[in-house]
Amino acid sequence: MSAKYDFTLYQGATFNRTLVIKDTNNDVVNITGYTFAGQIRTSAHSGTVEGTFTVGVANPSSGTVSWEMAATDTQNVPAQQCVYDIEMTQANGDIVRILEGFVDVKANVTR
Repeated sequence: MSAKYDFTLYQGATFNRTLVIKDTNNDVVNITGYTFAGQIRTSAHSGTVEGTFTVGVANPSSGTVSWEMAATDTQNVPAQQCVYDIEMTQANGDIVRILEGFVDVKANVTR
């Protein structure tokens, strides 16, 4: 089951977060060999990807993942409420949704 996390994204601003992957016992997961992907869409059913997160493994043994989007990419996400998720592909190929929620995208004024 994925965790729910809603956040605000500002068009034209750099977005970055750090995430620590833990199991149901709250123990850190060693994510060596795992990959991650994340997207923003206007709705879960939309065929259009409005934004793509760069999700990198910062420290595999401590389960630490960096989750980012460059300012040049956030400027293209529409100013409205959107949805996103982050998925983890385990070393064995299993895909697990680890995070999901709403993104409140605020319009960029200074350009």
